[in-house]
Amino acid sequence: MFGRVFALTVAIAAFHSGVAHAQARVSAWLDAPTPTSWNTPGRSLPTAPTVDRNLDPRCRAQARPPQLNEDKRLRAAGWDLVGAYQGGWQTLVIRATAAYDGMCRPRQYQDFVFVRGRFAGTLSPQPMESRTDGALVRVFLQTAGQLTAEYQRYSTTDPLCCPSGTTRVVFAIGGNPPVVRPASVSASALAATSWQLVRFQGGDDTTLTPDDRAKYTIEFAEGGALVVRIDCNRGRGTWKSSGPSQLQFGPLALTRATCPAGSLHDQIVQQWPNIRSYVIKGGHLFLSLMADGGIYEFEPGS
Repeated sequence: MFGRVFALTVAIAAFHSGVAHAQARVSAWLDAPTPTSWNTPGRSLPTAPTVDRNLDPRCRAQARPPQLNEDKRLRAAGWDLVGAYQGGWQTLVIRATAAYDGMCRPRQYQDFVFVRGRFAGTLSPQPMESRTDGALVRVFLQTAGQLTAEYQRYSTTDPLCCPSGTTRVVFAIGGNPPVVRPASVSASALAATSWQLVRFQGGDDTTLTPDDRAKYTIEFAEGGALVVRIDCNRGRGTWKSSGPSQLQFGPLALTRATCPAGSLHDQIVQQWPNIRSYVIKGGHLFLSLMADGGIYEFEPGS
């Protein structure tokens, strides 16, 4: 009996070790400022990887039936179609999966790009798993030559339901034959967002709220620039996110007006260098001070 339990334990450990290793290998490309392209002109459409093919028929029943020639090519290569396709500028983005988990979420899935009917590449170097680091969640087809993709990023403490970060990758589309290549990576969900202060929750359970949320705002620009309003003063600074949920602000250059009594200005300016991490939950941004000093909660700016 002990032998069987021991063997099962070893097998489970090996399985999880392999999964973790595979996840790291799949998502590591997102940590490079400009990833090396895995797509090449004229690349053949990849076939679906071999996974457990005893698929729950209820999951397969949710697959989208082929409508386009590109759909039919993916089905012929062994893929199931997932959700609606995106199209514009003679470009199509189609998600397809090789299998499903117990909740019918895609397993070993990919997003495929077609231009003028020709296969231009995938949006990940390898098939992905739902609810793991590096899982592709959204694609924005922006112009004939560009699309943006968002990938979930998990820290070591994140539950499966709630990844704390997002990485955005801008892809360039072009050439003849057409090919899609990663052009730039922004390792944060904060880029190109703006927020206004809701409250401050101190480590001692003290709660402070602004008299006017619109007087306390943060705008995270692309490229690491920051624009802020802190009550009666406005200013600029820098920000960077070196990994999921990590955040560091540079020094602020602020105007020098004296704000009225009751303002949160002086506290925020004093605590600004101590902000070290962030999380976005329920559409709100939470900035955490080091050493459990407290949390600033923001809502999307108007």
